[in-house]
Amino acid sequence: MFTATRQPHLLSPLTPEDLGQLQVQLPALNIFSYRGPGQSGGVASSLAPLTRQLGTKVQWIALSGVPEVNDRPIAGFSFYKPEVPEELIARHGQAVHNYLWPLFHGIEDKIHYDAEEWKNFRQLSIMLAHQSQRIASRSFPTLVWLHDFEMALLAPMLAMDAGVILAHFWHVPWPSPELMKRTPAGYEITEALLSNRLLGFHTEEYARNFLLTVTELIPEAKVDLDEMTVRYAGHWTKVLAMPLGLDYPYWQRLARASRTHAEAITVTHRLAHQVILGVDRIDYTKGILEKLAGVEKFLTENPDYHRRCHYVQLAQPYTPNAVFSTYLAEVRNRVKEINQKFRKDSWEPIVWMEGYFDHQQLAAWYQAADVLAVTPVRDGLNLIAKEYIACRLDEQGAIVLGEKTGSAAELVSGAILVDSQSSDAICAGILQALSMGVEEKRRRMVSMRHVVAWNRLHDWACGFLRQAIGAVR
Repeated sequence: MFTATRQPHLLSPLTPEDLGQLQVQLPALNIFSYRGPGQSGGVASSLAPLTRQLGTKVQWIALSGVPEVNDRPIAGFSFYKPEVPEELIARHGQAVHNYLWPLFHGIEDKIHYDAEEWKNFRQLSIMLAHQSQRIASRSFPTLVWLHDFEMALLAPMLAMDAGVILAHFWHVPWPSPELMKRTPAGYEITEALLSNRLLGFHTEEYARNFLLTVTELIPEAKVDLDEMTVRYAGHWTKVLAMPLGLDYPYWQRLARASRTHAEAITVTHRLAHQVILGVDRIDYTKGILEKLAGVEKFLTENPDYHRRCHYVQLAQPYTPNAVFSTYLAEVRNRVKEINQKFRKDSWEPIVWMEGYFDHQQLAAWYQAADVLAVTPVRDGLNLIAKEYIACRLDEQGAIVLGEKTGSAAELVSGAILVDSQSSDAICAGILQALSMGVEEKRRRMVSMRHVVAWNRLHDWACGFLRQAIGAVR
């Protein structure tokens, strides 16, 4: 039986002893990802203080989101965009969107495997591995940190270089072993990941699913479910559950800076007394249609809330894709139908806002909303709820959170957990959140703020590197 427990020491601040070990054993770090850090920094910014202190050189290789030359440089970091044909990147993206994305989210009716697309996915992985040799560090050893499922096949190709320590953080869910066993590339992906010395997931459920997948697909591998290790092809892979942290001070600063804007939002958008907020990328995994069904049921069963509340949906752009375009059309139609059904004079229950919202705008909306509804049908982690919590300096607000959201395990003490595919459950969650008293809101929010403040992005990133070095046997 799987008996893994939470390991809080993974996220504890680095001690002087830790820094000394890293200084000796981490002279160089190479990061591979589908998207780079962009202008906001993220993982790069969280690692910058450590790299300055240790003198570590970081080389980041990404297909997009690489900072421009004129952007403010991050100390110790060099960024590279591999020289690969744009057409191959596009074909690689087809495998990502048509096959891997629905596969790892366990949405079987949308999984489409195409042998030619998968061949292109594999070919791009080979090219990335070859490109990495052109910028290879001369330091020994070099820690290579792979990010997310788009880099699934890279580890065995990079493992051929001497002095490389491979670690991979998997940002999306890992589905059931049964699904991975049925899918054409399941064995190839699973075996490739075992070339890593360390493999990280957001939740214990995903880590367990991976270990059980190895047991099912690779019987010659020795899997220890208690220790969360795999012995295969002469080396060990350590598996851990380590939910992504948030840059908590950053969001607190944004909240203070946007407080005036937050206070004006209700007047600017002519909102009712209570505001329910949804912030989602246009993606079928985010459960927007299911959430709208819950909102409709709430309005049907609670007419007293008509004109007293608004549901505001901030709809973020999606990656161009025929499936997502169809989904967007369906969502827009449902919003229109619900507004027509419940319209009273100038009041319509749903305020639909489509476009890109920067962090400062989001911080303002988080403070203006009485309730945040985050109900994906499946999500790797979802940082929206954590951002909302960090911005609630007033210790108020409530969260209706889908139980299949990765962050649900951390926020169980304060969020209202619901079945994201049940309109009845979402309806009940919204009603509970809107009718919650001030003291109960404060108790729940304080509990969640302690969790989010403890698990910070810097400690998450540095803790993962510490574990990667320690995983070498």
